[in-house]
Amino acid sequence: MKHRYSFITSFFILITVCTMVILGLFKNVQENATYDEFALGDQTVEAISYLMLEKAAELDPNYEMIQFDESNGAISDEQKASVNSSLRSMFSQYTTLLDNDENFGYEIHYNDQTISHNMPEKLDKSQALYYNEIYFDNESVQASQNSSYYYYDFLNEDDLYYVYEQANVVLNGNAYNQVYINLPKNISFTFYIPKDLESNQKIIVNSLNIPDAFAQFFIFALIIVALIILVFVLIFPIEIETKAQPFCSAVRMKLEIAVIFYTSALTLLLAGSIYLSGKTMNGTILRWLEQYKIFQPQLICYLLNFIVYIITFTTIACAYVYIKNMIKKKPLYFLKTNSLTGMLISYIKLFLDKTASFDLANDLNKKLLIFVGINTLACIILCLFGPFGILLAIGYGLLCFFYLKKQLNKVQEDYLSTLEHAMSLAKGDFEITQNQDAGIFNSLEYELSSIQVGFETSLKEKIKSQNLKTELITNVSHDLKTPLTGIKNYLELLNDPGLDSKTRNEYLTTLTNYTDRLNNLIQDLFEISKANSGNIDLEPQKINLIEFMEQVHAENMSLLEEKNLILVFEHDDEDIYCTFDPDKTVRIFENLISNISKYTLENTRVFVTCKKEKNYATITYKNISKTFLDFDPEQITERFVRGDASRHESGSGLGLAIIKSFAEIQNGQFKIEIDGDVFKAILKLPLFK
Repeated sequence: MKHRYSFITSFFILITVCTMVILGLFKNVQENATYDEFALGDQTVEAISYLMLEKAAELDPNYEMIQFDESNGAISDEQKASVNSSLRSMFSQYTTLLDNDENFGYEIHYNDQTISHNMPEKLDKSQALYYNEIYFDNESVQASQNSSYYYYDFLNEDDLYYVYEQANVVLNGNAYNQVYINLPKNISFTFYIPKDLESNQKIIVNSLNIPDAFAQFFIFALIIVALIILVFVLIFPIEIETKAQPFCSAVRMKLEIAVIFYTSALTLLLAGSIYLSGKTMNGTILRWLEQYKIFQPQLICYLLNFIVYIITFTTIACAYVYIKNMIKKKPLYFLKTNSLTGMLISYIKLFLDKTASFDLANDLNKKLLIFVGINTLACIILCLFGPFGILLAIGYGLLCFFYLKKQLNKVQEDYLSTLEHAMSLAKGDFEITQNQDAGIFNSLEYELSSIQVGFETSLKEKIKSQNLKTELITNVSHDLKTPLTGIKNYLELLNDPGLDSKTRNEYLTTLTNYTDRLNNLIQDLFEISKANSGNIDLEPQKINLIEFMEQVHAENMSLLEEKNLILVFEHDDEDIYCTFDPDKTVRIFENLISNISKYTLENTRVFVTCKKEKNYATITYKNISKTFLDFDPEQITERFVRGDASRHESGSGLGLAIIKSFAEIQNGQFKIEIDGDVFKAILKLPLFK
């Protein structure tokens, strides 16, 4: 992210400096630029036209400038006066603008009268931006007597149409056919505009067209800045550039959209920049701003140029980054993944693949209809091309051949792959994996995969069951053999006639313990067998679980006190009522406490929590094991499985199995979790409803 911010900051600093340099050169270009004869603005041409009419009216009192045609309708004297007043006011306004402009001079000859204004004593035509002599003869025909420069057609149809439009506003009718301008007669005009113009904001300078020097300057500056930006873009890695705004948005455009966008945007921006800079340097924009009394017009004028340049240079940089990203990804790949054409081709290919792909187990009528419909439509289109359609049909036939050949090869590959899978299963190889799409044989492949999974699962379960059976026999044999061996040994000892009464009583006590142990083992085995078979009688009752657990804890506290274990019971303040068989549930908690007393580290705490969770009451016993917990939590609840694999502790290994069985037959749950040395027994009993 740091590199991204460095890149975007450096970029905007760069284009800002470039823009400021360009704006700083405006004044030098403006002072050294020269205007040619083509630079005379439309407003100046229009003003010269009106000046000729106005001056002719001043010199010839009999000259009627405006003529009305009343053949299409009468025009009142008020309307005529209004049109005269409006047009004469406009002519006078433009004449005043030229009379007050130091850059414009003229000389007028009418009969023996001569009017000269702002004409140099020694006229050098080579130093004129514009020089022309215009003469109107006795028939009011306009002619240019001496013009070595661009010829302007004064008082032409366009100028007159503008006059008609002005009159139309006044007459509010079809003035174009009712108002005419009478051209003057027997009068000549000489106009002069020097090349060395006075720097002012008057009509000549303001209406001048943009000199070539302005455009040349901006184009040269643009090329220099574009090269600088190109070097800058090439220096930074594309990975950084494509993550910075606005470049990250620019590179996401599709290729066709990007071409249209950058072509049109750069064309408009470059043309607009040239126009804006030219109008800025010849003072036109400044005049517009001053006309509307805009605050700080010079600053705003340069600010407009600054904004347009920044946008132009940023767009150029975005185009560079886009091209660089396209080259980085390789043009063909970019065309395929990031263009509308590539997307269209992909969609067509996907449609064809989807149309060509089917499963033999499904109804094929729809696929067949689509395939026939596409070919029928193709034949109809080819028929529209007449004789040339035969050549297209041949090409289409070849395309169909290669396409069908490709599809048939894929069908053959799918068949051989599916056949190989079936043969592997027949040989008993269930380890083979089939990741390839089987195409039209997908249903068959799915069934073969299901058979493979089923066989593999069944085999694993069988192996697991066999291992458990072997382990169960081993554990049962060990747990039955131990008390039986003790009973046998002590019975032999009791047969010794030399035993004293005290020793005999000790042997009888030990023999009784072995007998009780064997009896408990057999009783536990019967109970868990009955629970697993479902052949057990339950008497479910509504019982306050909190009180029930406190009572069981109190009755079995001696087992915990022997190991100096402190039981911490945490529960909700409210009573929790559950539905269960109290006798079977007592056995669950007794087995839990017994298991804790055997395997918990001495002088530690045992934490018991009880809380409601949805439809269950969840009881959790947590204790710290005195031995390393290296067994599987799921296997520890199996029959004859103990936490001590050496089986040194007393017990049958059925305690947790009984808990699980008794919990499940009462619609409860039981599981074991291990977290380091922490042993968690989690029991869930259904709440009373």
